[in-house]
Amino acid sequence: MRGQMPRGRKGLLRGMLALVLLGVVLGGISLTLRGIPLLDERYKKVDLPLSDSLDLTDGIHLVGLETARAFVESHAGAVLDARDPEQYVQGHLPGARLCHVYELDSYLPGLLDSLTLDTPLLVYCTGQDCEDSRFLAQSLQEVGYRRIFIYTGGFGQWAQQGLTVETGNSGTAAAAVDKAGRALDFSRLAPAWLWLVLDLLALALGLFVAWRALAGGLSPRLAAFALRAVGLVFVAASLHKVVAPLEFARAVDNYQILPWYAINAVAMVMPWLELCGGLLLLAGRLRLPASGILLVLTGVFILAVGFNIARGLQFDCGCFGGAHTPAWQVLVRDLGLFGCLLPGLKPKA
Repeated sequence: MRGQMPRGRKGLLRGMLALVLLGVVLGGISLTLRGIPLLDERYKKVDLPLSDSLDLTDGIHLVGLETARAFVESHAGAVLDARDPEQYVQGHLPGARLCHVYELDSYLPGLLDSLTLDTPLLVYCTGQDCEDSRFLAQSLQEVGYRRIFIYTGGFGQWAQQGLTVETGNSGTAAAAVDKAGRALDFSRLAPAWLWLVLDLLALALGLFVAWRALAGGLSPRLAAFALRAVGLVFVAASLHKVVAPLEFARAVDNYQILPWYAINAVAMVMPWLELCGGLLLLAGRLRLPASGILLVLTGVFILAVGFNIARGLQFDCGCFGGAHTPAWQVLVRDLGLFGCLLPGLKPKA
């Protein structure tokens, strides 16, 4: 009959909807057990004026390089590094304490014990486009700190200007961290050159598979291999996000695309969709809806990364963990994954 949806397409949409509902349920349970709110107003972007001097009135103030330098050199207060421990050890502002924004529960108790609430605080992260310092400043204000300065240029600008940089841990920098999250941060388990090689191989495989699939000459064995390879990638990418949802939420926020009220919702559902879809492809089960949902996710990633490349925005994709991967390389990887997923939309004979 005319107007009716083809049977295969209807089954695809039903299966994809079922996976989305499963992701919502699992993500909701995860956030509830961790006590993470669905709506977090700290993601709201508040326009703050850039100050040319140390304005010691209460509130959050944006400052540039010269003001940050004056703060550090005059020891006007405490300097806090919002980046992760690995970046901190490689280099940080003189006298800076580590206060990793994704692990605030580990750092705040020691901070509150050692710094009074009227202590001026200078916070920074990687650079101009990094939102982590703003998020840290808002969190510090919520626990009672009154005078907070955000150094907008971050460590990147400081180092580029040839100013003094310290390396290693200070006596007050160490804090307990989420060992499970660290263990599942696959982005740090291999050197950058190996990730580049793997991403280029993924692109080559994806282009070949897509070409053969569109030409009608793709063997079932190669199709199954490509889909299982993609399944493995998505499972590996999802584990760190599932274990460390707040870190992934901050990565989502750093794309600077979604409204604040959608950040935690996306960070809640997306990792579970990746995990469930990846596991189904590895098992060779329900490959049609699994491929469909992962194709949608990959397409969204491609658009988001491409949009930010066009804007010239520096950001971390949060794909496999906390290590930084150049945006163009993320785009190469996602294009390869997209091509490898195309055979999954063809029902098995």
